[in-house]
Amino acid sequence: MTEHEPSQQPATRETTPRQTRARTRSIIQDDVTHEAVARRTPDRINKAVELAKACARIADDNRAKDIVILDLRHATAIVDFFVIATASSRRQSHAIASEIDAEMKKRGERKLGMEGSEEGRWALIDYGDFVVHIFSPNDRSYYALDEIWGDASRIEWRDASASPPTAPSSAPPIAEGDAEAAE
Repeated sequence: MTEHEPSQQPATRETTPRQTRARTRSIIQDDVTHEAVARRTPDRINKAVELAKACARIADDNRAKDIVILDLRHATAIVDFFVIATASSRRQSHAIASEIDAEMKKRGERKLGMEGSEEGRWALIDYGDFVVHIFSPNDRSYYALDEIWGDASRIEWRDASASPPTAPSSAPPIAEGDAEAAE
């Protein structure tokens, strides 16, 4: 065989252990039946809002911060709602993404894609009508989705019947005149 003749053996690609782990680490997309749904269907919008609110509550249950739901229906034709939350650690981000994925599967929703949940800086879960973003504090301020989509209205996701948590009550300070009367 001369130097210019190609080798007769087929080239084989070896898979590194890191590539194997990356492929088996998580399922990026669930099996979904791709059916177009008219955007004008009110039930579809109502269901998307309720599912987005459920995702926000799951993030809140897992101690995420600065949780917002942005209504993007008038801003883009790509997605209707963004759920945006901040997680303080990679582990917390992964836990929130996993909990949301598990709950959406229970409700019959399948994700179209999931990215970044292992890295923990920015996890994204795409459900078609809504997308969940879970950021680290630095990446949330860097990407600034809240500002980019600043014209979008925000949707209240907390139950109206549930009052926000309050700080433990403490006795009011005693005024000077009251201090003298107490003596």
